[in-house]
Amino acid sequence: CYLASARKSVLSMLYGKYVANGTINLDKTMADLGIDEVDGLLPIEKTAKVRDLLIASSGVYHPAGSPGDDPNSPPRGSKQPGTFFHYNNWDFNVLGAIFEKLTGKTVFNALNDDLAKPLHLQDYSVARQRMMGFENQSKYLAYHLFLSARDMARLGLLMARGGNWNGQQLVPA
Repeated sequence: CYLASARKSVLSMLYGKYVANGTINLDKTMADLGIDEVDGLLPIEKTAKVRDLLIASSGVYHPAGSPGDDPNSPPRGSKQPGTFFHYNNWDFNVLGAIFEKLTGKTVFNALNDDLAKPLHLQDYSVARQRMMGFENQSKYLAYHLFLSARDMARLGLLMARGGNWNGQQLVPA
C-alpha cells in the first residue's frame, strides 16, 4: 500500500533512536543545518528548529516539493517557528533530508535496518520505496513509503508496546 500521511509517523519513529543517542539534536535550526531553498528561506524561517518541524509548527510555508500542500497556508514569515500548528508537507520532506544528513543513512535503509528487520516485516522492500515530488518547487522531495497492511500493523503494535519488541527497545518509549 502507498502511504501518504502515515509516512510522517514512520519517519518520526525513525528519529527516536537517533535523538536518544545524540546523533540528532532537536534544537538545531535550519540555519545551523544549512537547510535552505533554491529561492531562499526567510530569516525567520531559518530559525525553525528540528523539533518545530516534527510537530508541524515550523512556521515555514515554502511550497512543498510534493503533492498535498494546503492552499490556505499562512503567508510566509507570518508565524514564529514553534508557535502555530499547520500541517505542512515541507516540514516532513525536509525532516527526511535532515535525517539522512545527520545519520549518514537513507530513510529507506534506516527503515529497513532499524525497524523492518527486527520486526520481521514480511513485505518491506527498500527497492519499492520512492522519492517523489516537484523538483521545480522545492529542493526537498517526499519520502514516499509503500508498506503492506500487515507490516503497518506490526509498526502499530510496536508503538502500542511503547517501542519495545520482544524485549528490545527499538523506539524510545
